[in-house]
Amino acid sequence: MENLKKATTVQEQIETLRARGMCINDEKKAIENLSDIGYYRLGFYWFPFEKSYPRKKKRDHIFQEGTNFDFAIKLYYFDFDLRNLFLRYIGRIEINFRTTLIYMISNKFKDDPFWYINSKVLKKDFIDSELFQKSLKDINSEPVIKQDLNMHRRQYAPAWKAIEYMSFGVVISIYDSLLDGGLKHDISVVYGMQSPSQFSSYINTIRRLRNYCAHGKVLFDMTLPEAISNGPLGYLGNQKNILVGAYKVFCYFLGKISPNRVTEMKAELLKAFDRVTYQPVKDIIYNNSGFRPNDL
Repeated sequence: MENLKKATTVQEQIETLRARGMCINDEKKAIENLSDIGYYRLGFYWFPFEKSYPRKKKRDHIFQEGTNFDFAIKLYYFDFDLRNLFLRYIGRIEINFRTTLIYMISNKFKDDPFWYINSKVLKKDFIDSELFQKSLKDINSEPVIKQDLNMHRRQYAPAWKAIEYMSFGVVISIYDSLLDGGLKHDISVVYGMQSPSQFSSYINTIRRLRNYCAHGKVLFDMTLPEAISNGPLGYLGNQKNILVGAYKVFCYFLGKISPNRVTEMKAELLKAFDRVTYQPVKDIIYNNSGFRPNDL
């Protein structure tokens, strides 16, 4: 309890930052930023400008000479722009994959509109899992689904209705739990892949990128918990665990759905880079994310 940190005022936070070597030219604006974004969240964005970076243990929190408070703000808003941009287009991938999965499996099992709870279609341990059972319970509380169940006096809604209300992660788990290997292959082929395991790695990379964005996590130095496997993009080398690797998979999927959206998205991404006016901030983005505007 001796090392327990106590709450500080915004003015005290500014004094602490200055004592550690940070330049704060516009104190009024800094107060506004700290009050709006928060000291803790902004800490992720000034951390790369500390002398001891990337060491996380035994940090002295002393900033490199010339570090400006606005560096962290520019890096924060670059991350903010990326999250919003990626989410907009990941939504396109999510809906397309959901539609493809529902269509192809439902047509394979035409006589069973409730195939998503059939242990001859999906692995039983997945159907019985706490995650999936909770998803089914949540779905049944949706007004449209409740109306369907009451009208037809049944326990479950047909797949094409129910799966529309499942999370992206659960929909991907349905694909991963399919017992019919040929059907898994056919779905992966829609997206230009012959291997279901490669497809699973790619689509799960999209899921992880989506979750980072949706939950407001730091993007510029993200590290994927699982490396991206070899696939249509080939061996990604040192990019297989970082943001630029996930971005390439993202562009691959989006290109299979709508090449025009890839062009549109890249133009918006270049604008986000243009808003980063400080070279030290650009260097942090390049070194951590692997992103360089010329490579887009």
